[in-house]
Amino acid sequence: MKSQRGVTLTSLAVYIMIVLIVVGILATVTLNLQNNMKEINKDGSNSPEFDKFNMYFLKEIKKEQNGIKEISDNEVLFESDNKYSYKNDNSIYLNDNIKIAENIEKCNFSSNLVKGKTVITVKIKVTGIEEKTIEYVLDN
Repeated sequence: MKSQRGVTLTSLAVYIMIVLIVVGILATVTLNLQNNMKEINKDGSNSPEFDKFNMYFLKEIKKEQNGIKEISDNEVLFESDNKYSYKNDNSIYLNDNIKIAENIEKCNFSSNLVKGKTVITVKIKVTGIEEKTIEYVLDN
């Protein structure tokens, strides 16, 4: 008998089908990965706005002997005469003239006394990010 060498038509068809299945799986995984990366980039685009507000507000909270003069639903005035206010243009301002954060859908300030310390509660909603509630403790 002669030795049969080479690839038969049936085995070639099987190889092609296996390659197509593997390529299909890789394409699906790649497409899902790209969609998830777009979603992550979209969600994180306004995150720095919250970080900017938090940086300024923490600096104010940590000042020595700095209490609250006045507080309302959308603004807080400290004894250092620095005022943080949420305006209708979806921005938070420091002293009404320095825009420290934008793309803010909602920002509410409130305070209460807990164990002799003043606690300022800030509820903030940045566009594209879920609402956060943060409590800042004044140590005076």
